[in-house]
Amino acid sequence: MDKKLIVSVSENYEFYYYKNSLAERDIEKIISNQEDCYRKICSTLGIYPNFKIKYYLMNTPEEVGELYGDNEPCNGFASPPDKVYAVYNEKVKCIGPHEDAHILSYTINRPKSAFIREGLAMYFDRVWWGIENEKWVKSFIDSNEYISISQLICDEVFFQYPDKLTYPIAGAFTKFLIDEIGMDIYLNLYSNELDFSKEYIEETFQISLEAIEDRFISKLKQLV
Repeated sequence: MDKKLIVSVSENYEFYYYKNSLAERDIEKIISNQEDCYRKICSTLGIYPNFKIKYYLMNTPEEVGELYGDNEPCNGFASPPDKVYAVYNEKVKCIGPHEDAHILSYTINRPKSAFIREGLAMYFDRVWWGIENEKWVKSFIDSNEYISISQLICDEVFFQYPDKLTYPIAGAFTKFLIDEIGMDIYLNLYSNELDFSKEYIEETFQISLEAIEDRFISKLKQLV
């Protein structure tokens, strides 16, 4: 395969990919999908970025690591301020709102807590492996795999567990918060330069995080 990167430019993106790759074949569909994601994220967050996202679509996780420069295989990640590296092949198509939500939300702030950062990205994803975040979390509760928010908000705990557990919990809880307090108040928390922490959540709700989480869990238990 020709290893020279070619580029397609759209309104809000520059897409880089290899000639004769699956990404090249599907590039018009990819552009349409990502432009829809970009507009939805910006509209929801009330932001107006003045840059294009540079999106590198690679064939394998190894190529992602090689192009980025750390040689660590990876399916996809955001590299602030404006780059996304992602695998796009027959089995893995790492496109959609997740990495874009990271890049775009960081124009507001980059909270210290990975739980908060991934929560907002998963809020835009809505699903994990094709299943709604909330349904995943209900299954974790039912199987006693659930980990409390007060623990996961600390990076030391968050990174102890696999993405398949932490990401849906973060996404479902973020949606719960936004539904409860509205996007404007949520973004006030998100933009706090000190930290989007347990204390700031409790200050906003005027009740303990544990009480908020009880409401979150109770709501999820009602899902069929």
